[in-house]
Amino acid sequence: MTELVHIDNQQVVTDSRSVAKHFEKEHRDVLKAIRHLVEGVRKSSQTPSMFHETTYVNEQNGQVYPMYLMNRDGFSLLVMGFTGAKALEWKLKYIEAFNAMEKAIKTPQLTPNPHYRTRMIGTAVRDIGKTAAALEQVFGCRHGMALATASSMVGEAYGIDTKAIAPLIPAEDSPCTMKVANIAEALGFFCKSGNPDSQKVNRLLQSCGLQDKPRDASGANLKKTSWKLTEEGRAYGESHAFHRNGHSGYEIIWNAEVLELLRKALN
Repeated sequence: MTELVHIDNQQVVTDSRSVAKHFEKEHRDVLKAIRHLVEGVRKSSQTPSMFHETTYVNEQNGQVYPMYLMNRDGFSLLVMGFTGAKALEWKLKYIEAFNAMEKAIKTPQLTPNPHYRTRMIGTAVRDIGKTAAALEQVFGCRHGMALATASSMVGEAYGIDTKAIAPLIPAEDSPCTMKVANIAEALGFFCKSGNPDSQKVNRLLQSCGLQDKPRDASGANLKKTSWKLTEEGRAYGESHAFHRNGHSGYEIIWNAEVLELLRKALN
């Protein structure tokens, strides 16, 4: 749509030839209508800023002919009397083009500077490291998870694509990927219904000192509370926040090494 308008002297304008073409008018009739408007409102101080008479060279015969440039106000005044579905369609297209071009010239245009961009990328990488360290300290998450999260956060803040950084994040030696149900399946613990027996696994994890629940004054586990990792359990699992089915909380995700420990406890 922006081909309908252009910039002249820091102002978005269109010209009488474009209007004549798209509204299916004779150019001489459009010129006549503009001159009538200029003459009719000559006393208005706004007229000179709305229409500007200039010339163009005819490509076929090389002759110079008159035409007018007009801003949004001049265009609106000129086509106000143009009626019909076709005219309405082009009025909307021109308005859209004016809006798009005016928005474009109001947006600051920065000249790309590769040296500046390189410095900014270097700063972003350093900030990723600082942000990851803060995430580890505040949330107690593992280094790799902190780096991945920091990479996304800082990249978005700087407007930089950080996908290339992802392969550089070191893999965890023993990533936590197993839920209690997965452990139950691996150990062959199933309920009568055939579903994994998660309760049996939770009791086993508790007996091995890897997790526990808050206790009351008598030392009994509080009911309807979530399992918490013990100090020993932190070597085998992580607490992850979740939100599903309208409920929020934390669940423990375990690494594969916990299976060997649990199998030893069963023997």
